[in-house]
Amino acid sequence: MGMKGAVKKFLVIGLFLAIGLFIIRCLITKPTGLYDAFGHMGQVVSITLVFMGLYERIFWRYNPFDKTPLIYGAYSGTIEYEHKGKRGKKNTNIVIKQSLLSVSVKITTNETISYTITSNLIEENGEYVLYYTYITNPKSKFSDENPMHFGTCRLDLSNTTDLHGIYWNSQSNKGDISLKRSVKPCPPTQPKPPSKP
Repeated sequence: MGMKGAVKKFLVIGLFLAIGLFIIRCLITKPTGLYDAFGHMGQVVSITLVFMGLYERIFWRYNPFDKTPLIYGAYSGTIEYEHKGKRGKKNTNIVIKQSLLSVSVKITTNETISYTITSNLIEENGEYVLYYTYITNPKSKFSDENPMHFGTCRLDLSNTTDLHGIYWNSQSNKGDISLKRSVKPCPPTQPKPPSKP
């Protein structure tokens, strides 16, 4: 199921939620006429929109029936690239932002920063894969050798701790990406002062 399937499922959940809330609202206070019914509907729509907005942003992550892989967070790794017939390797840091219906990826290297233009999270042969297109924003001192360009990346999400993928871009370059989820160390525990005798 891709993003289109997720949108359809999201709308169905919202519809059933609105119907359920409307029935409950009518049981609490039975509408005496059309005006009351429209008033109930307005309340239900407002509550549904707020809940669905929160669900799309946050609550879906805790839905045990939703199998969408959770990939949001910070990653670090390497990009092995082929540029003008030469192969090289550079370190990279990546931040992935994710909601139920969207994924954005920001990649930073010593030369450039790239941002997502479009993304689509789909299932291929029973495994989730992220396809996204991006545009780069190179630093000025690297812009002649590595000018702004567009590209596409495919990330395998079978292991959300270690992401691997490939990319290709409008400069006819290609490469491999290997990423590991970054874990921020916990702050050191402060020693407790000795208790007074």
